[in-house]
Amino acid sequence: MKALVYEGIGKLAYSDLPEPQSGFLVRVSGAGICGTDLKTYLKGHHLFTPPAVLGHEFIGSVAKAPAFSGFEQGEAVVVAPYRECGSCLLCRSGEGSLCKGKSFVAGGAFAELVGIDHGYVARGVFRIPSLDPVYSLVEPLACVLNGVEHLRLREGSKVLIVGSGPMGALFALYFQSMKIPLAVVEPNPLRRGIVSSWGIEAVEPEGFKAGDFDNIVIAVNKKELVSSYIEAVRDGGTVLMFSGLGRQDRVEVDSYSIHYRQVALTGSFGYAMPQFLRALELVKADPEGFARVITHRLPLSEGKAAFDLLSRGEAFKIVLEPEGSGA
Repeated sequence: MKALVYEGIGKLAYSDLPEPQSGFLVRVSGAGICGTDLKTYLKGHHLFTPPAVLGHEFIGSVAKAPAFSGFEQGEAVVVAPYRECGSCLLCRSGEGSLCKGKSFVAGGAFAELVGIDHGYVARGVFRIPSLDPVYSLVEPLACVLNGVEHLRLREGSKVLIVGSGPMGALFALYFQSMKIPLAVVEPNPLRRGIVSSWGIEAVEPEGFKAGDFDNIVIAVNKKELVSSYIEAVRDGGTVLMFSGLGRQDRVEVDSYSIHYRQVALTGSFGYAMPQFLRALELVKADPEGFARVITHRLPLSEGKAAFDLLSRGEAFKIVLEPEGSGA
């Protein structure tokens, strides 16, 4: 099968690989490039030793399924790239995104086929109405929902999203769909213009007024922003560190705001399966609305060009589609 293989920093090759040896196979029709994929391509990642196939936001059709799986060949599905164990203390306390006993899909999705272990199918593979690429957004939207649950939204809340990369843009579309007032801070004029075309206020970094927002989502991995937005959030507000920073990074915190203004600084990581399932229902309810975040659909063979587009800030979400996938 054909696959896009990560061969080291800045290196991607469109190559032939053996097909997965699995009783349940999904023929990939579309796989979104996520921030972790891009970070790996640009800087490397300790979890991905080259050569490796990246990609985990994917949909496809069932190419092979045993009778006991409950699926039939040709059915359209979305696959959760991981799931929590459901039984540990963290899972039982509603913190499934932090589960240490997660199960993962073994292979990357920037390939024609992905194999799924039979024990994973029942709780990790879900039917979708069609192979519309919008359903590749279910996993990133689930991560957004996890972030939203860490905010303190109330009557009269107004949200500021810092950064309109793919995840910041998805936050914006979610809040717009929920009719929650929001604005987006974005220095890139191309991205700012696209967000504005969606009917969402988009301003340059100096274009917002401090104290206007009681919830601020930092969707860009710049540690120096944390302190300034803690000072800018409304009294009693919340600042969410959504984009990940390195283990070695340290942020400054305005203790006056935390104590005397009761500002909360929080973070979120990944998703839990209830959020994945809710995200699927949200996409089903408004596919056209969420599809706006997909600015490019490119053949898998043009994967390197797609990564370079993202690295230049010239796209939001890009979905890679294997040739002959029927997408």
